[in-house]
Amino acid sequence: MRRMGIALISHLFGRCRADSASNSSGNSAVGPASNSAGARRPHAVVVAFEKELGSGMAVTPLFSALRRARPDMTVTLAGSALMAEIAAGNPHVDRIHILPPPYRTPFRAALAARRAVPADADGYDWLITTAAARRYALGLVAAAIPARRRSGLGTAEALALYDAPLAYDWSVSMQANNLRALRPLGVALPEEPGRGPEPELHFAPDLPGTVDGLLRAEGLDPSRPIAVLAPQTSGGQPTDWFPDRFAELADLLAERRGLQPVFVGTAAGAELIDGIRGRMRGPAASLAGRTGIAALGALFAGADLAVCLDSGAMHVARATRVPLVVVASGWQEPHHWLPLGVPTCRIVSAAGDWCGGCSGGHCPNRSCMKRVAPADVLAAADDLLLTFPPAAAARAARVAACTGAPTP
Repeated sequence: MRRMGIALISHLFGRCRADSASNSSGNSAVGPASNSAGARRPHAVVVAFEKELGSGMAVTPLFSALRRARPDMTVTLAGSALMAEIAAGNPHVDRIHILPPPYRTPFRAALAARRAVPADADGYDWLITTAAARRYALGLVAAAIPARRRSGLGTAEALALYDAPLAYDWSVSMQANNLRALRPLGVALPEEPGRGPEPELHFAPDLPGTVDGLLRAEGLDPSRPIAVLAPQTSGGQPTDWFPDRFAELADLLAERRGLQPVFVGTAAGAELIDGIRGRMRGPAASLAGRTGIAALGALFAGADLAVCLDSGAMHVARATRVPLVVVASGWQEPHHWLPLGVPTCRIVSAAGDWCGGCSGGHCPNRSCMKRVAPADVLAAADDLLLTFPPAAAARAARVAACTGAPTP
């Protein structure tokens, strides 16, 4: 039945597949297309329906890698509202189309996808699907979009339509799995952790000034060193640390390192953060519920240190290149989500071998997180602060990298 649904959608809208012999526009699987006068630019569409912030951030290296390898190619993102928010302002994405969620009414979403995604008369040259396409409903949406060639991840039913189908490789990260979809386009990337393209986040040049205003309203001085702490988990995984330890860490960062602590999270995490602040000896600010994705990125970029759990906030911090300490549990093998090999990141974990039971969403004792003390996290922070000392120039450089503005 599922295979029939995919086939029906593909038949109704036409796959627009052309073999290499008839591909006169020059879009071979390797090498750039012709840029002679009058030649049409090749066009790729990335279909990404990631629903969580972390998995969405894991798509962004695909855009920069594609642009650098194929600067001749127009890149369109078609997908979820979350992906559109993440990709807003990204210089490597030329067009963004928000599509309706396909999970409840996949056939209706497929129809909307066909109407909402404009393509040339002969369809896109490449359609690329990310890790989220492993859900059947997303396969229907992708099948509705005409394309000559298809590459990426998907369900078994959808991958039957692909020129370059990929099975998810559990030995590498989700980010690496997304990047594998570019290989048929001639994009060769290193596979070692920390050596490939990193996540990116871009925001408007005036947004850091707005964030500075929020900090001043909380009694902080944005010109002085700031530590951003994100104690809230995401996705329901058992990755949380303990409020009393976050409170002790924030006090240590303020008392011994002269950093101004500010907590971030969603509105739902405000009570947790208020409880942490109530345990502290000194003051700390809270911006819980007051930063969207872009503003959160601007806050991280303008800070000198970030401390996060294995959460969506961690991926945003990583994208801004702020010195980052990750307090990690053993709910999954480290390579799946953690920033291994990234020079600006330190991972603090007492998990040892990963605990397969935690990946089911329940941990009976949280023993690995109990073994992480505030002093352990402070030591990792000290290592980063020695390597990347707090400095206005460093903050300005991170902000400039995210805004495209010249570095002062």
